[in-house]
Amino acid sequence: MKFWGAITFLALLNTSCEPTTQTDAPEPGDSGGSLEGTVRLADGVVLEPTQIANTTDPEICGEGQTLEDVMLSNDRGIQNVIVSVRDAPKMNPESEVLILDNVGCRFEPHAAAITTGSTIEARNSDAVLHTTHLYGPREMNFSLPVQGMTTSRILDEPGIYAVKCDVHGWMQAFIRVDDHPFHAVTDAEGRFRIEGLPQGRYTLELWHERLGPLEREIDVTAASPSSIDIEYSP
Repeated sequence: MKFWGAITFLALLNTSCEPTTQTDAPEPGDSGGSLEGTVRLADGVVLEPTQIANTTDPEICGEGQTLEDVMLSNDRGIQNVIVSVRDAPKMNPESEVLILDNVGCRFEPHAAAITTGSTIEARNSDAVLHTTHLYGPREMNFSLPVQGMTTSRILDEPGIYAVKCDVHGWMQAFIRVDDHPFHAVTDAEGRFRIEGLPQGRYTLELWHERLGPLEREIDVTAASPSSIDIEYSP
């Protein structure tokens, strides 16, 4: 039930995140700027990763699993927050290849942001059957019964995709696909950086699987890196 609630939330998020009118739109020919920031959990908020018992392939996957649904650094930086510029200028971004590995009965990476037209390559590094099942703007399912097997598809529809393994229910990952390259995923310290964004005022969309969506306004200039510190306070 928790997973299908998350899928319903993602569907609502994908339909509600329409571009908004900028108050200070970037002009053609503006030189690009950079945006860097840190996302932290508010002081006093206590969150622990979800622990589950496992009876499916325990000889391979272990008898217990810790979900990566909240990963915090020592100074409360939040890992795996997807950050995207909602009202970014449209362009034809370069395609990428995202390798989504089933390894240690987890998906690696756990969160990613790629551009439309990019390829997702599902890989199985475990000696057990996995599937890589994408839900979102487009549904697709990769069956990977043999260790070392790979298969790939092109993601050409923007939005947030939830990824599950049909065999091991705790396995999950999240991928955001945008029609621009101005997005990032926070690292182990909660930090992110976005390069080449034309100067102007933008809305940052943040999304985290457990903490949900968050928005912040930011002014980007070409003269020096723009910086923002963001706090989640659920």
